[in-house]
Amino acid sequence: MLKGKTALVTGSTSGIGLGIAKALAAQGANIVLNGFGDAEGPKAEIAAFGVKVAYHGADMSKAGEIEEMMKFAAAQFGRVDILVNNAG
Repeated sequence: MLKGKTALVTGSTSGIGLGIAKALAAQGANIVLNGFGDAEGPKAEIAAFGVKVAYHGADMSKAGEIEEMMKFAAAQFGRVDILVNNAG
């Protein structure tokens, strides 16, 4: 179980990344979603697992945006325990 852990999954608003985020949420991890496009649908899908979920749209090709995303994740959940680099 991953209850109390926080996972940040890049490229997680659709496809494989969303699947990874759902699998982690099913194990109890709180999720930080990242990606382009619709975030509300994926957020609702993750929230259905009974975990906390947040979204940040950082562009993984821009270091400054990545830094801001990490600060955001820490502010939302205290820390990031799991990082899945799926974007790309």
